[in-house]
Amino acid sequence: MPSASTIRGQFGGEQRMVEIGQLLSGGESAYLNPLTYSPRLVKALPPVEVSGRILKAYGMFAEPERSSSLPAPEWLREQAATVLSEHPQGGDHPVGFLILHYGAEGDYLLVSQWYDANMLKHWVRGTTVDAEGNTTVAPLAQRDLIACVWELEVINFERDAWVNTVLAQGRLDQASLDAYLATTFSGWV
Repeated sequence: MPSASTIRGQFGGEQRMVEIGQLLSGGESAYLNPLTYSPRLVKALPPVEVSGRILKAYGMFAEPERSSSLPAPEWLREQAATVLSEHPQGGDHPVGFLILHYGAEGDYLLVSQWYDANMLKHWVRGTTVDAEGNTTVAPLAQRDLIACVWELEVINFERDAWVNTVLAQGRLDQASLDAYLATTFSGWV
């Protein structure tokens, strides 16, 4: 059993025990310290239309200077279409959101669609670069992951936006969908 001064976690891609003092003293300088939190910049991007849906889009940046190099809207649409390839099915709403997270350890695409009034369907993909240098998204090896602490802030914002513009209004019509799509977030999380 670990002592109070150790933690078990994923460090540099391997599962192991690490002394907290080692982390706090910089002993793991080759890896990001999982016990630190630095705010990340979030920018609302133009909405993405994909397979009969409109998705609010966000860019999230561990390194704010990367925020000036956003992908082409067509690339973002193509990547979202790999997740949402079919038109909305029974219970699917034609709106949702996506987060393109330029993280410290990799880049990720999260795609979410509202379903059956008060539920959210959610997919997470990691980016891969092929031999020709083309970047695409693919399912993660760790398929149970939902979101990181920074992405959860945007998901919470979207939850509140959905509740306030659709559920609290008691209707799902064009006016409530327009209000939802117009409610976006930009700032630090």
